[in-house]
Amino acid sequence: MKPAFCLLLSIILSDTLLNAQAIKGKITDQSGEPVPYSTVYIQELKQGTTANTKGDYEIKLPAGKYTVIYQSLGYEQIFATISLTDKPVIKNITLPLQYYQIPEVRITASDEDPAYIIMRKVIGMAPYYLNNINYYKAELYLKGNLFINKIPKLLQKSMAIEAKKESGGSVSSQTIKEGEAYLMESFNEIEFNAPDKYFQKVISSNSTFPEQGNDISPMDYIQASFYQPVIADMAVSPLAPNAFSHYRYKYLGATLQGIYTINKIQVIPKRKSQQVFEGTIFIIEDLWCLHSVDLSNENLVGKVRIQELYIPVQDDIWMPVSHKFDVNISIVGFKADAGYGGSVKYIDVKPNLALAKPKTISVDFTGPEKPDTTVTKTKQQIEKILAKDDLSNRDMVKLSRLMEKESEKSVPDSIRNNLEIQERTTHEIEKDAGRKDSSYWAQVRPVPLSEIEVRSIRRNDSLKALYSPQKVKSDTTSGTDKEKKSMAGRKAQWILLGHTWSDTTGFSFTHGGLPDMKNLTFNTVDGFTYGLNFRLSKSWNEGRSSISFFPDIRYAFSRKQLMWRLNSQYVFDGLNQRQIYLRIGMTSKDIGNGGGINPFLNSVTSLFFEKNYLKLYDSRFMIPGFRTEIVNGLNLDISTTLEDRRVLEHTTDFKFISSTGEYTDNIPHNAYLDSTSNSLNFLTDQRHADITAKLTYTPFQRYRINKGRKIPRGSDWPTFILSWQHGFNEIPEIDGIRQYDMIRFEVYKNQDIAPFSKLRWRFRTGGFTDNRNVPFYDFFHFNPQPPMVLLDDYQDAFMLPAYYSLSTPEAFGEFHIKFTTPYLLIKLLPGISNTLMRENVSLSYLGSRNNPHYTELGYSISEIFFMAELGVYVGFEDFGYKSIGGKLVLKFN
Repeated sequence: MKPAFCLLLSIILSDTLLNAQAIKGKITDQSGEPVPYSTVYIQELKQGTTANTKGDYEIKLPAGKYTVIYQSLGYEQIFATISLTDKPVIKNITLPLQYYQIPEVRITASDEDPAYIIMRKVIGMAPYYLNNINYYKAELYLKGNLFINKIPKLLQKSMAIEAKKESGGSVSSQTIKEGEAYLMESFNEIEFNAPDKYFQKVISSNSTFPEQGNDISPMDYIQASFYQPVIADMAVSPLAPNAFSHYRYKYLGATLQGIYTINKIQVIPKRKSQQVFEGTIFIIEDLWCLHSVDLSNENLVGKVRIQELYIPVQDDIWMPVSHKFDVNISIVGFKADAGYGGSVKYIDVKPNLALAKPKTISVDFTGPEKPDTTVTKTKQQIEKILAKDDLSNRDMVKLSRLMEKESEKSVPDSIRNNLEIQERTTHEIEKDAGRKDSSYWAQVRPVPLSEIEVRSIRRNDSLKALYSPQKVKSDTTSGTDKEKKSMAGRKAQWILLGHTWSDTTGFSFTHGGLPDMKNLTFNTVDGFTYGLNFRLSKSWNEGRSSISFFPDIRYAFSRKQLMWRLNSQYVFDGLNQRQIYLRIGMTSKDIGNGGGINPFLNSVTSLFFEKNYLKLYDSRFMIPGFRTEIVNGLNLDISTTLEDRRVLEHTTDFKFISSTGEYTDNIPHNAYLDSTSNSLNFLTDQRHADITAKLTYTPFQRYRINKGRKIPRGSDWPTFILSWQHGFNEIPEIDGIRQYDMIRFEVYKNQDIAPFSKLRWRFRTGGFTDNRNVPFYDFFHFNPQPPMVLLDDYQDAFMLPAYYSLSTPEAFGEFHIKFTTPYLLIKLLPGISNTLMRENVSLSYLGSRNNPHYTELGYSISEIFFMAELGVYVGFEDFGYKSIGGKLVLKFN
């Protein structure tokens, strides 16, 4: 989670004119009380500022005559014509309250609130307003502050922050204290190019936050928009396509501002939730776009309030010029108030002329416009829907889809068809950005500082003086001793808990740590096992080439056997993902080929409940292989396996809690391993070899290029996998070498289908050309997970059948689908709806010859305390009821 003082914010804005005249004053209401964060906008320059918490404002301008607009949410606009010469002009403003009336035209015969008539058009037009800007350039001033109200006693000592000072690199300590305020501010130049490219140049920055440094990036807020379905991955926008599922709306009246009619709409969540807003939005009649918003969201951090004000920077192009973001933070006794505010100067704005503006959304605009010579069927449908006085919900959804389709078409083919994902934001920081003095900030800061913010800067200046080079020099000896002790402690921590060492040549070494619970396990074959893992790697050729080694060493105490594995790979063409790899080792392996129980969970069930689910064999193997990308999205993996397989038996019956039961044999429970089955299926010592080829294809795969390497980033299409394996088995009890061919096909997809909702599905099928020569090791193994408690988030698993019971040498078909959504059944109940938990519905199926058709239905609640999932599953054989069971999944992976 991001720091609380920068949780969610959209757009905030600046003017950096130096040595200029100024207009300044105080903005109050009719009772004389200040109106904090009011907007002051210069119509001729498309430039604005905001007042501070006491209503004081100041904006520096060249000499001239200006139309100044004063406004704030809930108040009427005031227009003032001001002539500025060589002296500052003091202009105090009183803002009258804005009254909204419900006109007769909005009173309908039906029981439906008039707000829904408005919101259907606003939601339908949201994709247009999200994409109607092709380019803009702006100068941006951003200011954030944090005031500490309370720090719990248990946390007060930990709030001491060590920070390196620029003077000599010494380590100093600053403590965050109750009652103190912290400030950060910056001037930036921002350029936007559609559809999503931003350039940020930091002109100057200043911060009084300990260890914060002098860099502030406003880009998270610049890139956020209420026209998007989800705001900053936190809450559903009231303008989202599915907003009617989350909100109710109430019409509060309308008012005139110039030629525009502004409608006031109350946004009411249908249920208490951390993923929705509440408050008011203001909509411009006939344009069906935002005029302003005043919305709040309550989440784990506290209450977040967002206020935005839009102004027409060009004809019928409304963009945010004022944004205020406040957070009342309250976490485990820690309480603080945080906020952001700022001002903007739009230097240049260019509309997206490729995205035609519907004729029905213009308000008395007679300026130049690019003629629309191609009236497509889509445009005709849009105009037809917008011409209706009262849209239905179906019209709203259709309009939103049509506008989204038109928006996509407006993107140039060179961008739309480019599958490479490039960085959305590039940054440039001027060398002296963090070294501006107080006189510079006093001259260019468009928003006056409050008294508490002035004190914060003075305190920070005093700390800088305290840690000046002269002071640091006198403390060199004591500082060096502290650093030596600190480094010794860190080295001990690295050895104990693990660490990665690297250098500038591309070499790195990773030690996994000593007390890693994954390295300490128990099973009835090996007894207690303990091991260490490492990683060594070396990269060169600007990261496009590398070689890596992953040794894993373990010791089985009961079996008295040293086990080891070495995975290694040599990447010689990172751009085309070409590599050769080698896996070699001597270790105990799961007979189910990785589809069995988590080793740590098996340790718990064995030692405490005498349930040894894990069945193992001794594997001495070598697997060389080659992997490459043939074309984008099409990958080929060719490998060969040489393996000496040996049957293992129990070497211990140790347990913490004795019972009348006994450990089961080291033989899986499966119908093909009983005495009446084909003897070739049985578990015996044998030598195995195979050749495997696998083709993986993801159409229109998107990707990133990072340090010369291509990194896949998904696609709107499913992924297809085709595998072929030719195997050889030499079994001492049987003459000759037994061979088989296996073919398997698979297709799967993970997709977001709505805000916070996902759909995952997978289909697999396969078979052997002759399954009479297939031992159990080479069966098709699936993923049953029967324990009531699991320690991993298993995807595409069967939750009720016993381990190994589904394995088969027969042709099979397997299907899994899982739908995840914030609200379905239980989350609709009061008290639960305000959590971040999500609901899941799943369906799994497995069919194979000589086995019953198995179907499993599941329902679960996930994200319980961010890591747990609780569910119930029902199993059917041949579509008749078989079993039911509950499941608690702790997602430690």
